[in-house]
Amino acid sequence: MVTAVVVLAGPLPAALAHGDDPPAGPRVVADGLDNPRQLNRDQDGALVVAEAGRGGTECVGARCAGPSGAVTLIENPGRDTPTVSTVVEGLLSVAAPDGSFAEAPAGADATDVAGQYIMTGYDPERIDLSVFEARGGAMFVAGTEENGEKYLVSYADLQAAEEELNPDGAQVDSNPYAILYVDEDDEVSPDGYALVADAGANTVWKVEPDFATATEDSPPEYEITAWATWPTTVLPDGTDDPEGPAEFVPTSLTADRHGNVYVGGLGSVRPGEASVVQFSADGTELQRWDGFTAVTGVAVDRGHLYVSQLFGPTPPMPPGKTPADEAPSTPGKVPGQVVVLHRHHEDAARYAIDVPLPAGLATGRHGEVYASVNSVATAEGIAAGPQNPFGAVGGGAVWELDFSDAYRLEDAEE
Repeated sequence: MVTAVVVLAGPLPAALAHGDDPPAGPRVVADGLDNPRQLNRDQDGALVVAEAGRGGTECVGARCAGPSGAVTLIENPGRDTPTVSTVVEGLLSVAAPDGSFAEAPAGADATDVAGQYIMTGYDPERIDLSVFEARGGAMFVAGTEENGEKYLVSYADLQAAEEELNPDGAQVDSNPYAILYVDEDDEVSPDGYALVADAGANTVWKVEPDFATATEDSPPEYEITAWATWPTTVLPDGTDDPEGPAEFVPTSLTADRHGNVYVGGLGSVRPGEASVVQFSADGTELQRWDGFTAVTGVAVDRGHLYVSQLFGPTPPMPPGKTPADEAPSTPGKVPGQVVVLHRHHEDAARYAIDVPLPAGLATGRHGEVYASVNSVATAEGIAAGPQNPFGAVGGGAVWELDFSDAYRLEDAEE
């Protein structure tokens, strides 16, 4: 594989055009994060980071659970010394014994109420920690009261919606990843709803509150509907068919300034089988970009689409295998790319930079692009060893990316 440095054709993303003094590589915005996943921006421009945590001490086989998940706020991310604080901590996390490859909480966003945040995760009351049988997917609301007291409310029961509706008709499984707050009217607060990318259900849920039912003591009632669903190939016993077509598996969400929603999918973690789909606000599919590998983050600016490829590029893997089962393209090299393309151009060329195990993406007000990196690692990283085909992995962090050395993917494959 030849990595060729090229000049991007056409108008450059602001993140690539740094004038006469381009940055020398990515800038670390925040480190010391445990399995950082989705990124979003709040009303003031701060980065909202979902930390999936590092599991805990209650272990069954190769999975351990504990209250180590969190949501972190990074204020003034463009400054040399951003302010990092915790929105909420103590969320249930399930991970490997070393804290890597945590499952939840994976998504977080701000609402249109100042100081209020929503997140995805597992409801401890819905999971039998002795066997980890039920995922217990849920949506939570957290924030700070006027008196300074913090609150955390288990709000929408996604597991119950999956049990009742099961939109893909396959196994009953809720494993929510990304979440997106949709503010319907900037002049009214609160008035929006949430979209939740549920990888287990192969569905994007719409969680729509009825704010008229809210009281001082209880949150508003809500309705959950399937906003978008993809087929899941199943065997006669109802389990997934690893030899069937790649499944979409939604993992990431973002929206543009016109209200269009972009959903990224994992594509069964098969090279070249992942996609990003653009929808109108009402859920009508508008556009689709195929050919990605294990999409775990999407972001847009006025003209560009940015896509995280968690394990890309990687060699083909047998059905049913994961990248952890296979050696990467270059032994000891941590995989991962962030791809950029002009989303208004038909058959736009794709350019990439190497980013270790990226997940959530977010764009800034002045053309910045931020990414969660080493997104399946604890704050200390993952040591090299026989169970880790990637070699040593750095600790979880958020970077501001530098695209000045982006290479065209077609050139890299020659």
